[in-house]
Amino acid sequence: VGSALAFRLFLFFVPLTLFVVGLLGFVTRWFEPDDVNEAIGLGGTLAAQISTAMSQPSSTRWVATLTGLFGMVWAGRSLSKVMVSASCLAWRLPVTTKASVRVIGSIVGLVIGIALVATIVNHIRRDVGPGAASLSFIAVAAIYGIAWMAVSLLLPRVTRDPGALLPGAAFVGVVLAAMQAVAQLYIPDRLGRASALYGALATTIVTLGWFFFLGRAMVFGMAIDAAIFERFGSISRFVFRLPVVRLIPRRSNWIRKFFDLGDDG
Repeated sequence: VGSALAFRLFLFFVPLTLFVVGLLGFVTRWFEPDDVNEAIGLGGTLAAQISTAMSQPSSTRWVATLTGLFGMVWAGRSLSKVMVSASCLAWRLPVTTKASVRVIGSIVGLVIGIALVATIVNHIRRDVGPGAASLSFIAVAAIYGIAWMAVSLLLPRVTRDPGALLPGAAFVGVVLAAMQAVAQLYIPDRLGRASALYGALATTIVTLGWFFFLGRAMVFGMAIDAAIFERFGSISRFVFRLPVVRLIPRRSNWIRKFFDLGDDG
């Protein structure tokens, strides 16, 4: 299941890249390639590729943009189906492949959010230094954890309680932040030397490896949520059993429903 999810992530990333490359071609009349690379915080091989993309003919830009947009819709729908099926397997529910528009939109937002956070960290590393960039990954882990929890809320599960999703969200957030730290602080210099020797093969291997671990982290996060909830219950239920806090759900029907505490609270 992790491999299937990693493969769909890669299939979604390819048309997303094509779509971004096409859009970059349309901004050449207002921005220079060096300005775009500086704003994003890119350098080396990726900066050279962005510069090449922004110098493409007008017809090529339209083809890249429209093809990328169509591919994103198709791959995003396929990715959402796999994530829904993976959640059903983790929670021991009847497997279904029906994915709502909200699920697809949340997954697209997660991918875009990863790109935006990576851009911000690149700026911090360039302007302040690697030390500050390393500390920023603590906030990055929290952001990714919240984003993954928002996605998980739309996936099938046996309980409506959002507290049951906290362990998996924390795990995925930490793993994503650690992977991004390695990709931005450790790999760039080595990737630049490897790209000069092996060309695009080195970049492809790094990209596929990134999705390999990301797919398994997402599936393992779902399994952690289901296993902990089945054996110990959710964090919310533990909190609402505390002496004073237990009075809150007894007085609020909305809280009982939101945290799936049952009619008796």
